[in-house]
Amino acid sequence: MATTVRVGMVLYDGCTLLDFAGATQVFAFAPGFEVVWLAPELCPIETTEKVKVLPHAAFDDAGKLDILFVPGGGDQVGTVMQDSTYVDFVREAGSRARLAGSICTGAFIVAAAGLFDGCEVTTYWSQRENLALFPNLRVAAGYPRWVIYGNRFSGGGISSSIDLALEIVNVISGPTQSMTTQLSVQYAPEPPFQSGDPSQAPPEVTAAVLKGQESFTAAIRAGVEAVIGGN
Repeated sequence: MATTVRVGMVLYDGCTLLDFAGATQVFAFAPGFEVVWLAPELCPIETTEKVKVLPHAAFDDAGKLDILFVPGGGDQVGTVMQDSTYVDFVREAGSRARLAGSICTGAFIVAAAGLFDGCEVTTYWSQRENLALFPNLRVAAGYPRWVIYGNRFSGGGISSSIDLALEIVNVISGPTQSMTTQLSVQYAPEPPFQSGDPSQAPPEVTAAVLKGQESFTAAIRAGVEAVIGGN
C-alpha cells in the first residue's frame, strides 16, 4: 500500500513567501506528498511580502511528519531562533522526521535547534559568515542551490526552494518522478541575467545588495550571538 509523505513547513511572521510556496508547489505536483503548513496557533501569518497565509495545523496537532522544512525570512529570523516555542518544536519534530532541514535563512532556526550539528549546510549567500558562527556545523563552499548531508538538507536563497524540493522528490521517489514533477510545473529557468549569486553578479551589484542588507545581517548576527552565547 502506498504511503503519503507528509511535509511539515514551519511558518512564522516574517517568513519569506517563495521559501515555502515554491517548495509547496513542487510537492503538490509530486504524487504521494502532502504539505502541511504549521504554526503555534491557527492565526494568519504575514510574510515578508505582506501576504497573509493560514496554517493548516497548530504545532500541537501536527501529527507524524516525514519531512520537516523550515523556510527563511527577514529580520524576524533573529528573534525566532531564540523562541523556544519554535526551536523546541523544530528540534523534536525534526529529530523524529525522515528528513529535516531548511531553505535560505531557515538554516539559523534549524541550527539553533541543534539539528545541523556535525553537518555541512548552506544558506542565503549574504549570511554564510553568520551561519559559520555556529561552532558545530560546516558551511559549504561556494553558493550551492542545495546540500543534503545524511538526513539533513539545506538550500540556498529563496528561489532555491524549488530546486531543493525537486531534489527531495528525487531522494524519496526517484529521478523519473522528480523530472516528471519538474515538467509538470514547467520549471525551466532562463533569467534575463546571470546574476543569482556573487560568483555571477557584477561586483558593484553585490556590493549594493550587501549595503542594503546591513540591518538584516546585523539582526541575524545578534540572534546567533544570543543563541551561542546562551549555550
